[in-house]
Amino acid sequence: MALYTTAVLLVGSAQAITRPFTFIITWQQGAPDGFQRDMFLINGQFPGPLLEVNQGDNVVVNVQNNSPFNTTLHHHGIDMNGTPWSDGVPGASQYQILPGCGFTYSWTANQHGSFFYHSHSTSQINDGLYGPIVIHPASDTPTPYGLIPGVSVETIQQAEAARIPIVLSDWAHITSYDDWSISTKSKMENLCIDSVLINGKGNVYCVPAAEQPGLMTSGQAAILQAVQGAMLTDKSCVPPDVYAVALGQPGYPVDIAAIPHDIYNGCTNTTGHTDVIDVVQTILQQSKWVMFDIVGAIEVYGVQFSIDEIPMWVIAADGDFIEPVQADSIPITNGQRYTVLAKFDKPKKYTVRVSSTSDAQILYGTSIINYNVLGKLQSTAASKPFINPRGVGTSSSVTFFDPSTARPYQTSQIPRRADATYKLTMKIDDYPFMWAFNETSRLPDEVDNVTPLLFAPQPCRQDNHTITNPANAWVDYIMLVSGKQPPHPVHMHGQHFYVIGSGSGEFTWATVDEAIKDIPGSFNLDNPPFRDTYPTPMLTPSPPGSPPGSVWLALRRQSVNPGVWLMHCHIQSHFRGGMSMIIQDGVNKLPKIPQQYRDYSCGGV
Repeated sequence: MALYTTAVLLVGSAQAITRPFTFIITWQQGAPDGFQRDMFLINGQFPGPLLEVNQGDNVVVNVQNNSPFNTTLHHHGIDMNGTPWSDGVPGASQYQILPGCGFTYSWTANQHGSFFYHSHSTSQINDGLYGPIVIHPASDTPTPYGLIPGVSVETIQQAEAARIPIVLSDWAHITSYDDWSISTKSKMENLCIDSVLINGKGNVYCVPAAEQPGLMTSGQAAILQAVQGAMLTDKSCVPPDVYAVALGQPGYPVDIAAIPHDIYNGCTNTTGHTDVIDVVQTILQQSKWVMFDIVGAIEVYGVQFSIDEIPMWVIAADGDFIEPVQADSIPITNGQRYTVLAKFDKPKKYTVRVSSTSDAQILYGTSIINYNVLGKLQSTAASKPFINPRGVGTSSSVTFFDPSTARPYQTSQIPRRADATYKLTMKIDDYPFMWAFNETSRLPDEVDNVTPLLFAPQPCRQDNHTITNPANAWVDYIMLVSGKQPPHPVHMHGQHFYVIGSGSGEFTWATVDEAIKDIPGSFNLDNPPFRDTYPTPMLTPSPPGSPPGSVWLALRRQSVNPGVWLMHCHIQSHFRGGMSMIIQDGVNKLPKIPQQYRDYSCGGV
């Protein structure tokens, strides 16, 4: 339980300060949802400690790996401008941190907002190796606070100084290593999770069989129809044999018998593991405005997030301010972050709801915001939800945030044409647990232990795994998805991108410039969303006998930050299954790499 009553001491400062952190990684038993399993802890806690700094600070993170596994640490959403050797990607920007060894990440907090750190070795996020980052904006950073009605800028600044991270994740009762082993034997991706965690705590909720039909999505119902008489398991998952048939991909042999029965079956409710955030209002205040950073440290499923009875002002996405938008519920995919402002004025316990929107499973979690006003009695009435366990609005008046319409608070000029265009196919590869970016899988197990490309870049390299851009080029990345796939949350390291367009059907044009002439309404070059993680559109199931549907997503990004960066799907099973690529940006203008990073050995940097 955390108590939030006064502002923290960190405030935006004009003078840069070096802020050191020490993270000791261990592998221990834990029970975030009441079920014991092996997992990572950082400094003995889960999620890891809050990394809280001011814009302009120099950040030094000393990592000691006392776990039995190789690992790294990636600071998700941090551009690492001028320090590409601290991006934390094994085989791309650093050597792995071996068991018993240390490593130091050094970077400058040029940005502001909500971020998080996590392992970039295999799928160790699934095992708990992550934690939140908050960068308080400098005092001279323009903010959209004055656009929010009914509250003073000073009040919002006070809320910002005491902003509260809410870290969301889905959680399985097996380790990522066991999960991958099962997938390689069964030739199938495991799509059954045990719980949703909020700030590292959660409970297993077993949906009664009688309630499952009322919570099914249309997509889930369509999948079940692939096998006569098929039903959800008691974990509310689509059975693996049904998924194998629904995929309908000839040439994909699977071995259902290799999947242990308890992966999809044997649900047991747990209780007593609910996160509680205490918020206190003084008697002199008429209401309490609170700023939350919602962090999507999610391994598999996209979710809807809401706070009962409390509309939220969404003021930032992936660390960058947007024009404020009020909403009752927010869709969050793997790796995304949103900063929201919420007004409380009635003492009460408000339920936070996080509901999976995936067709694979009915899954949800809750936590509590315990709001008290000094000198007043707290209401005992249950709070009224905006969304149900499936993320669907409980009434027609519920408003949902639309990420595609989020406008940057300060719009930068982007060119009307790109210097280069890459059309990249995202698809299932040889088996339905293998995933390909640009037609080719890039498996972490094959590339994590090679000499980092950053230390020996190849300026002329262009292949199925690698895109090489000259410095300062504007490049369009067109993501192409077809068939039976979920939305892929695309994350780019090294520099945010503009989401300039999306649509259904084949992208038949060579460039965005050509496409705009035919479908101008599908693009926005004036004030597009500025993100580091964004999902491809949802595929609509095709009628029987019809060709598979297709969707596309157009991202425009400038190669303004020289380095070797990763672009990948942030669904952990997709990343582990090969859905990633390397982007070399301006490698002929790389900053001088400190020798200790090139010469790294077990002694640390």
